[in-house]
Amino acid sequence: MPTAANTAKNDAEERLIEAIKLECRKLIDAMRLAQPSEAERQRARLDEVIKHCAKLPMEFKRDILAQARGLECTSNTRAADIALHAAMRKAKEDDVAERNKLVGQARNYANKAISLGADPSFRTTVNRKIEIIMMTGNVEQKGPTVAKPLDAAPRPSGAKG
Repeated sequence: MPTAANTAKNDAEERLIEAIKLECRKLIDAMRLAQPSEAERQRARLDEVIKHCAKLPMEFKRDILAQARGLECTSNTRAADIALHAAMRKAKEDDVAERNKLVGQARNYANKAISLGADPSFRTTVNRKIEIIMMTGNVEQKGPTVAKPLDAAPRPSGAKG
């Protein structure tokens, strides 16, 4: 027979579970536009909250963790794309050091996104963009090259007529 203490305890537990669910949803909403490092930090916090509350329904836990993983993946994908665009700008400006730094960042973000479940075509797209970036830049050569050696032959004199 339920007593008033038991029902009050059950009501308190239900309120606590609802409060934890609300906190989890707030963390998910905050991840939508977060930077990758912030999204990773929020996902770790979400993991801790879920881990320490055994009374949360398992289906809710799975859904929230899947959403968090997807949002963290999206954040890394977005960051990789931004870094690739910046690297292309630097390649067009012939800033090789900055271009290489940005390509490295893009690779790190892309690898993290792939490990979080990004679409398989994402990897090929990133690799293609990196190839294009590495081939972009000012290629004008001052002086002779193997393809265009210095012409040692004398210039023909003007036509006499």
